[in-house]
Amino acid sequence: MFKRAIRMVEALGWTTLGCLIIALMIPAISGCGSAAYGRLESDPEAAAVFSKNQVFPDYTYYYSGFQTVPYGIIGIDNKYRLRSNLWKRIDMNPVLLNQLTYRMQNVYSLNPRGSWILDPDGRRVGIWYSSQFQTKVEFRKDNQIIVLTPKSPDLSGPL
Repeated sequence: MFKRAIRMVEALGWTTLGCLIIALMIPAISGCGSAAYGRLESDPEAAAVFSKNQVFPDYTYYYSGFQTVPYGIIGIDNKYRLRSNLWKRIDMNPVLLNQLTYRMQNVYSLNPRGSWILDPDGRRVGIWYSSQFQTKVEFRKDNQIIVLTPKSPDLSGPL
C-alpha cells in the first residue's frame, strides 16, 4: 500500500501534494482563530490612577502573586467576567491600593507601569499595573475575558 501511495505522489508531483495538504489544513487552522484578542495600552493617565490610589467602583480588582506584595494588579469592568484561577479577587479600596503599589515599587525595586486593558475594538475594559508591560488578553463569548498573569519579578540579582 505504501508503494502505491508513493507512485501516486510521483504521478501527481510533489507540488500538487503540497497544495493538497495545505488545502486540507486550512479548515482545521481557521477554527483555531475564532478567539478575539485585546491588548494593553501603556498610558500616563492609567499610571496616575494608581499613583492617586483611585479605585473605580464599576471594576472588580484582582492581584497576581502574593497578596502582600503582588506581581500585578488588574481591575476589570463589571460587564466582563475574568476567567482565571491565577488572578485572585480582592476587595480594593484606596488605602489598600496605596499599600500594594508602594510595596510593589519598593520591595521588588522595579518600576510598575499602568496600562489600559483594551478590547479588540480599542475600548477600555480594565486597567493593569505591573512591571511587565505586555500580556495576552483574550475575549471569549458571554463577555468572558482572559488576562495572563505577569511573570514573577527576577529577584535573583546579578550572578
